[in-house]
Amino acid sequence: MKTAFQSLLSWSVAGLTTMNALFFATQTQAAESIFVRYKDTEVTVTRSELNDFSNTGELPPSLEKLLDTDMELPEVARKALSTQITVPTFLQNFLEGSNGEFLLFKLDQAISSTSGRTEDGLESLKTAVLNSIEDERVSFIEIIDKYPQNTIRVNLTNLESTYTQVSGFVEKTLPALEVAKGVLSDFICDCNTTQADSETNSGSTYQAEKVSHNCADQKPATTVSENSNSPKGQSSPQSPSSTPQDPISTTETSVIPVQAQ
Repeated sequence: MKTAFQSLLSWSVAGLTTMNALFFATQTQAAESIFVRYKDTEVTVTRSELNDFSNTGELPPSLEKLLDTDMELPEVARKALSTQITVPTFLQNFLEGSNGEFLLFKLDQAISSTSGRTEDGLESLKTAVLNSIEDERVSFIEIIDKYPQNTIRVNLTNLESTYTQVSGFVEKTLPALEVAKGVLSDFICDCNTTQADSETNSGSTYQAEKVSHNCADQKPATTVSENSNSPKGQSSPQSPSSTPQDPISTTETSVIPVQAQ
């Protein structure tokens, strides 16, 4: 019984080992598949062949047949694959933000999933870029090496123009936008502070004007009160030709001294 159990266990371990070996062999082989397109023609190369071409300029037979129509194309393609791009420290935050897809769409024109532009393909491209910029530098060949899908397509037709656009955006445009964003943020803060001060001053001015207006409104009311004995309850202006009354005769009573008897 014990012997049979040990034999079954051995067969199980051997079977699992074989399956794992086959699985990893398939994954390794699939990961080596890179479809290189130029215009309407496409060939398949391995990662090691593409890395050798990027490092040394030596063309594998498949790429040699693909690029033999243009003598300058191999060097242009090799330069676009291997030249490092200096990336700013905030590129990771930019890629993970809502505007990061702009840069991924640009890269997808040259380095993409074999299934086309899909959400999974863009996510894989994003992962490859994030894993490649840890040292604040990146190259297209490094992105290709760290692309997590089993297969990948590299379009040499758009490679040079894509590299020019991406490097210009990452090294020049993006830092300028970051500086502008900081300046705009400071400007908005200053505007908010100025507006708050202006509203405070406007409130004080309004209160002062309101008090002054109330005082002006009270002045006619006093005049009406003083002339309330007039028949119409309104003040009537005196005629310039009228003779003024003697204040003593109208307001005081004459006092006649009385002699003592």
